[in-house]
Amino acid sequence: MFIRNRLSILMAEKGIRSVSELHRMIEDRGLTMSRRTLDKLYNNVSNRFDMDTLATLCVILDCQVGDILELVKDSE
Repeated sequence: MFIRNRLSILMAEKGIRSVSELHRMIEDRGLTMSRRTLDKLYNNVSNRFDMDTLATLCVILDCQVGDILELVKDSE
């Protein structure tokens, strides 16, 4: 069993073409998140999500945590 990071898929579904665009959307709302953090999450090289990071992404992407992270069972 593992957790799949769906951030890049969700961004595509929402029409967000790049990490730079998402970062700009975050800053425009007066929220903060480093570009490096976004890069790591987008490229699936991060092992963890910070609660504040998840909350910020959910606000910006108008979604729930389960839209970003998905539990995948071994049989899938």
